[in-house]
Amino acid sequence: MDPTKTTKPHRHEISFLRNGHSWRLQWQSGDEALLVETVASLATDPNCPLDAFDQALVQHHLDTTPQ
Repeated sequence: MDPTKTTKPHRHEISFLRNGHSWRLQWQSGDEALLVETVASLATDPNCPLDAFDQALVQHHLDTTPQ
């Protein structure tokens, strides 16, 4: 392998409709924990329409989709 060549991280995406809002979440390989942490934070924000169900949806997607 040539150490001067770099590989781009793989980009992932999940899209869903919830409570009349369209959500598209994107992350790079290795950032899954940050994604879950961010969605968890948004789910506890009373000004954000995301909730614990959405957090579970994202976690389920990460658990069941090959990376």
